[in-house]
Amino acid sequence: MVTSRALRVLFLLLLLLWASGMENSEILEQPRNVCLGLINEGNYESFYLENTAGCFTKCRQSGNEPCDLKNLQRYWLKYEFHLVENQMGIVNTSFLKAVVQSVSTNISEDLLFSLTPSQVPRPVTEKEHEPPDRVRLPRSLFESLQDSSSVVRLAITLLDIGPGNLFKGPELSLEDSSSVLNNRVVGLSLGNISVSRLAEPLEITFSHQRPPSNMTFSCVFWDVTKGSTGDWSSTGCSTELSAKRTVCRCDHLTFFALLLRPILDRATVQALIRISQAGCGASMIFLAFTVVLYAALRASHECERCHPCPQPSPRLGHSPHPQQAEHDLPAGCAAVPCEPGLELQKESSPTLEGGPWRLRFYRQRFKSEDAPKVHVALSISLFLLNLAFFINVGHGRERSDATCWARGAIFHYFLLCTFTWMGLEAFHLYLLVIKVFNTYFGHYFLKLSLVGWGLPALIVIGTGSANSYGHYAIRDKKNMATLELCWFREKTAVSALYVTVHGYFLITCLFSAVVLGLVAWKIFTLSTATAGKEQGPNWKGVLTVLGLSSLVGVTWWLAILTPLGRSTIYVFALFNSLQGVFIFCWFAVLYFPSRTAVSSSSGTARIDQVHTASQE
Repeated sequence: MVTSRALRVLFLLLLLLWASGMENSEILEQPRNVCLGLINEGNYESFYLENTAGCFTKCRQSGNEPCDLKNLQRYWLKYEFHLVENQMGIVNTSFLKAVVQSVSTNISEDLLFSLTPSQVPRPVTEKEHEPPDRVRLPRSLFESLQDSSSVVRLAITLLDIGPGNLFKGPELSLEDSSSVLNNRVVGLSLGNISVSRLAEPLEITFSHQRPPSNMTFSCVFWDVTKGSTGDWSSTGCSTELSAKRTVCRCDHLTFFALLLRPILDRATVQALIRISQAGCGASMIFLAFTVVLYAALRASHECERCHPCPQPSPRLGHSPHPQQAEHDLPAGCAAVPCEPGLELQKESSPTLEGGPWRLRFYRQRFKSEDAPKVHVALSISLFLLNLAFFINVGHGRERSDATCWARGAIFHYFLLCTFTWMGLEAFHLYLLVIKVFNTYFGHYFLKLSLVGWGLPALIVIGTGSANSYGHYAIRDKKNMATLELCWFREKTAVSALYVTVHGYFLITCLFSAVVLGLVAWKIFTLSTATAGKEQGPNWKGVLTVLGLSSLVGVTWWLAILTPLGRSTIYVFALFNSLQGVFIFCWFAVLYFPSRTAVSSSSGTARIDQVHTASQE
């Protein structure tokens, strides 16, 4: 009995020991999954480097492998301190290249290190050629530390973060087409010494291939204060872009990277479409108002040009009653009394048969000139361009190739018409302000119309005969279409696009810029010359130049600045879509002045009349 009881007790003890051993083994095995981040922060011995390499691949947002991104990223941010404190010299693994070097704070020149991806960072001597990937640390950085130490430990690391979510940040996770260039992060540290707000920034040069046309590079650093896990930030860093390299200049030490981001991702494209549609809608309304205002003023002018305002008699000192001049009226015109004070002095312009003809102030300025006709032609072309834009963007991808060809050709035609009429506005401005004399052309506006509407038609016919129009898509880095419309065919019609759109625009832009610059120079030179005689406000000259700018298409010039970033693209979309509003404001101010302007002009006319009478 005793023996059997003892055996049962022994068996139970063995079972308990086996169960406890299993629990302990699970506890011991749990930290092996370092991606879970169950180790103590700063316990570098138990957090083996080779084990963490798998986290760079496993830690995906959509994957099944659980990861503690915050703990892992904090570990790597502190790993450089570990290298400095433990006097480690070189670390060379498949995903991590690091070097720690003692540097005197009394150095006489800047330090230059090579950052070749497949090699451990190394110092570069003066006799060597500068490597394509490098970091330059200014001498002033170390001189600022002379009071605290004569020698500091500098750690430089190259970390391959892989395709996972480590050091991607919330913004890159949301932007599917954004990425860290070559998944490479550069770390710079002086151990526990914090370095920020450098008077002379450090320089990191990244070499790369030419980016796609819709992508751009941005220099960033890892900011632990952004969000719950940290994120990339560009504060304190500047970006110098070139074809095959980018130079990052930053005023602090930390982890740096070069981000490859789309200029026009899906969210940006949708926002730009909404801005453009709202602006183009407002422009279409005001452009229609411009045409209606022109028609109303022209109809009124055709009626009132028959109404004579007799010359004031020198003896009477005032104008005779209009009925006294009824015999001078042409057939079909009725006499209407001239409003007191609205008679203008006789100009040197030709007079119609039957006596000198007078109009009201704004009618006189609106007489049969070609300037308002050019303004209206530009307004019509811009209205039709906005309408074509709505049709092209609103209907999306067209299944029929023939219909898409027609939509692309129509949009191209009105775009070229708009460019042409803006150039003709500049040409007309040149004749009025710069050349002035010998500017008469027979059938002037007819010739302008042949150029404004005919030249774009010839270009579109030639382009269309080469079958250049078709489906076009704006794509991101992953070749996903962010916007589809009917325009030039992708890849096959690139040369036609650059010649007939970009080249045509640059020619008209350059000509308009030269003319506008000369006109502005004349305006401000004249205001300076007459400053002693007439005290006219300078802001009138500024407003005049701004009004002329809307006619020659200055808002389109912002397209040249769009490679600088998204902010300039938004500014271009906003101001360019509102060009019709600016044209209406200029047209209304120019040809429909207020009563104050009329009264002022009338007073001037009366004074001139009295002065003329006294001379006679």
